[in-house]
Amino acid sequence: MLAIFTIATTKCIFGEFAYSFSPPNLPILIPGVNRSIELSMTGITEDVLVLVESTNPQSVRILGDSSFALKKVNDVADNPTSNTSVTVSVSSVYVGISDIRFDIKTRDIFSESPYQVDNYTVTASIGTETLKLISTYILLVWLIISYVTMGTKITWSAIKPKLYRPHGILIGIACQFIIMPGLSFLLAKAMNLDPTAAVGIVIEGSCPGGWLSNVFTALLDCDLVLSLTMTFCSTILALGFMPLNMFIYSTPFTKGDESLKTPFLDIFTQLSSLVIPVFVGILITYKFPKFGNKLSKLIKPFATIIIIISLGLGIPANWYVLQSPFSIWIASALLPLIGGLLGLIIAKITCLPNRSAVTVSFETGAQNSFLAISMATLSYPQPASALIGRPPLLVAFITMIEGTIVVVIYLLMTKYPGKPNGGEEKESYLIKKTSNLKQLNHAQVGGAVGNHVAIQTNYEDIQRAGTAHLNQAYSKSIASISGRYHYNDHSMLGVINGGFEKHYV
Repeated sequence: MLAIFTIATTKCIFGEFAYSFSPPNLPILIPGVNRSIELSMTGITEDVLVLVESTNPQSVRILGDSSFALKKVNDVADNPTSNTSVTVSVSSVYVGISDIRFDIKTRDIFSESPYQVDNYTVTASIGTETLKLISTYILLVWLIISYVTMGTKITWSAIKPKLYRPHGILIGIACQFIIMPGLSFLLAKAMNLDPTAAVGIVIEGSCPGGWLSNVFTALLDCDLVLSLTMTFCSTILALGFMPLNMFIYSTPFTKGDESLKTPFLDIFTQLSSLVIPVFVGILITYKFPKFGNKLSKLIKPFATIIIIISLGLGIPANWYVLQSPFSIWIASALLPLIGGLLGLIIAKITCLPNRSAVTVSFETGAQNSFLAISMATLSYPQPASALIGRPPLLVAFITMIEGTIVVVIYLLMTKYPGKPNGGEEKESYLIKKTSNLKQLNHAQVGGAVGNHVAIQTNYEDIQRAGTAHLNQAYSKSIASISGRYHYNDHSMLGVINGGFEKHYV
């Protein structure tokens, strides 16, 4: 078998200097496997010292000696093909790209060496590309299933109130496509992230809302319809906004590096492929409502399975992510945290109800990390894709942990709302706060209306006392009203009941 060598020649003082590398291109390094690089040189006419170094020792490490003293070749004039060689061994430390630099020094330290050798590029991988690719495609399948399931929850009757009064949706979309991309850019600059990590954090910040926000919204009993509507709208709008934000905020980090150029066409294609399942889900609900209703009930099980799969396959396949520099960890933790807080603050400033404000907060902070991961894996070459995927993976892990903690706290507070023997005290407190409902002693309609206003005035206190007892207090109050009024006043009770449900249920 013939060996193919890369030959390079340069002119030196005493003749022609030539060198070659073997192998000409080193296979991608994987952890635990060492590789050798041989530098063969001809035309060395004096004693030289060859210094070898890795430009990125965090990714590629040189094993053994890194300096070699070579004697001149005495018969170079008679035998110009006589050569001197240097062999170095390298190993993978962490995913990345490194140049192996060969610096040939002569005795004349004050002049430039006539023996110049180009750098030898070495690529180090994580060693789990196959598992990573499998996990990516499995997550992509589950993403499609989750989008179909999400589509089954989107009915015109459900989203019509949100679309007719779209300020909640508009606030959420503004937070997702204006605040989050800018915030990700500022974090990348503030933490001085390397170009690949900076591109990764920008991709994460430019993504639309994802299934994770829907899951936490459902588990926290917030406005699931608003969450689904925002996710649907942001997914559609991401076809334009995501490439635009990537162009604006990632370009400063990709100058001079072709491997980091944003593949806008691939991003648009992937986004389009995820929009289609949403419309499939909507069509299923429209054509087959019973089947669509069954699918809609599977949102939580599907989401749970996705979390289990993502953790079970994602952690082993992406273990290298946990070894990321501290700055990447900080940026990945701050992005969803600050984004969620900003979403909550803006939602409250614009006077959204608490449940809707929390929904906007989750929709802003919990971006579609798996979409960012799949885009990084399938759109960029190795090892750039692995490096770009670090921030989205960390954001996904951190968001899951933070969200799970919030859900556990909420469930515990719901199950144990007060002190062990505080139930009677809470009920007395509710009855006291709603005592104005029992004071309907007026025979006139105005009295009933006045008490309806009292219901509105005291609802915040009732809500603070615990929603678990709200219906009980409300039923007692309505029963009291029913006992005081005759059948002629039933229409007024309907007005009160309808007003109560309209404002507070």
